[in-house]
Amino acid sequence: MLDYHHTWLNLFDEFQATQDKLDSSNLLKFARVEPRYTVNAYKGSKHIWEDWAYDNDELQSLKNAATEAGFTYTVEPVK
Repeated sequence: MLDYHHTWLNLFDEFQATQDKLDSSNLLKFARVEPRYTVNAYKGSKHIWEDWAYDNDELQSLKNAATEAGFTYTVEPVK
């Protein structure tokens, strides 16, 4: 019974050491991703929706969605 207990303690210690190594090497940290564009859709002068595009593919997708829905849209770069 004690062997079982010691095995689990050793596994837990190994787990903690691995977590500490990952934390210290920044392997668990992600780079912050910021939106590059703001897209606003309008029906006439009425604002319908606003969304953010993080890359050019997403920007094109939002523009296509607005056009297919019959909206006009504006695109502004995020500073």
